Amino acid sequence: MIWKFITFFVRKLDPEIAHKLTIKSLKLGLHPRLNQSVIPINIGNLIFKNLLGVAAGFDKNAEVINKIHFLNFGFTEVGTITPVPQYGNPKPRIFRLEKDQALINRLGFNNHGSEVVYRRIIENPPMGFLGINVGPNKDTKDKEEDYYLCLSKLATSAGYLTINISSPNTVGLRNFHEHQELNKLLAGINKIKKDKNILKPLVIKLSPDIKDGEISKIIELILKYKIDGIILSNTTDSNRENLNDTQKNEKG
Repeated sequence: MIWKFITFFVRKLDPEIAHKLTIKSLKLGLHPRLNQSVIPINIGNLIFKNLLGVAAGFDKNAEVINKIHFLNFGFTEVGTITPVPQYGNPKPRIFRLEKDQALINRLGFNNHGSEVVYRRIIENPPMGFLGINVGPNKDTKDKEEDYYLCLSKLATSAGYLTINISSPNTVGLRNFHEHQELNKLLAGINKIKKDKNILKPLVIKLSPDIKDGEISKIIELILKYKIDGIILSNTTDSNRENLNDTQKNEKG
């Protein structure tokens, strides 16, 4: 009953404040104590405690990776992490669409940066399986280089690494779905893997808004460069005509 009351209260707060309050509460150990459910699943060479995980975007900065483990999730993915810290887009930037049971966000990769996150994980080694999601800074002059920097910095701390090319809230990011851009990016990533001896699995996170004619071309490149997996999918920005809430036209 107490957790239902807390959930009701939190939903009355500004969405971003509610998110921060949830992270702080987890840090303090103010969370349910759940019985551990272990139903092991193997995906390639990876072993997950169970199939249910926490996607990137919740614990952006690897602040509560072990608290999430105690909540009985089989894995968690932190990020998106960029090479240097960034504030993200101006507030307000998260909107509840209560009539649609949905959210719109335009956070814009707000995070503490790769160095801070790296140190945090080293000082608090994950008890469960950890994925790290990486992307470029908003104002970078070379998005590809940002991916390479993050991979080089964070690979040793991850069970797997996610290449995020699909957020709708970073200008130009989804251009990496285009054949020439994706080919260049994946070729560079393979070179970094070889040069830095990165052995951790790499997966790529795709947009749900890809045109049907582009899907086979993307798959061809993923196979060509032996990317280990695909995450389907990031958030859509093309579904507004089916929404009812008055905030449906907020950007994000």
